[in-house]
Amino acid sequence: MIQSAFKHIDMAVTSLVHLCDQLSEQDLALTPIEGKRPVGELLSHLSVICRADVHISEGASEEEMALFYEENQPNSLSEIREALIANQMYLYHRYRQFNTEELLQVTDSYWGASYSRLEWLLEIMGHVYHHRGQLHTMLTLTGIEPKVALFE
Repeated sequence: MIQSAFKHIDMAVTSLVHLCDQLSEQDLALTPIEGKRPVGELLSHLSVICRADVHISEGASEEEMALFYEENQPNSLSEIREALIANQMYLYHRYRQFNTEELLQVTDSYWGASYSRLEWLLEIMGHVYHHRGQLHTMLTLTGIEPKVALFE
């Protein structure tokens, strides 16, 4: 059941790691869309989604999440790569512990969203894909044409 979602998350994380390999540290400061985060901030956010969204799905408060983000801000390309992989593994480890009944248990976010753990996993996958698409667009707008497959 969860292996199908893991397959898609694998694709997204692998493509993000390959994308990082194509960037320079200077590229992280690029802000191709006025009013949006720079490339580095978006990559930093992407690198912690798998762990952050698990915390959210387990009932972390808004204050706890603000502290989490404050303490988990990879800045360099190597830190971002490491965080992408480590947080993906955290997600997988956590979800492999759940039995079917636990996967179907509904939990609530601090803003009131209620999903089963299985639905949260799909939300996490969608969250990663959403921001990866944003990143691809941002890089394309700066003249960088990422050489990564976005889908299989």
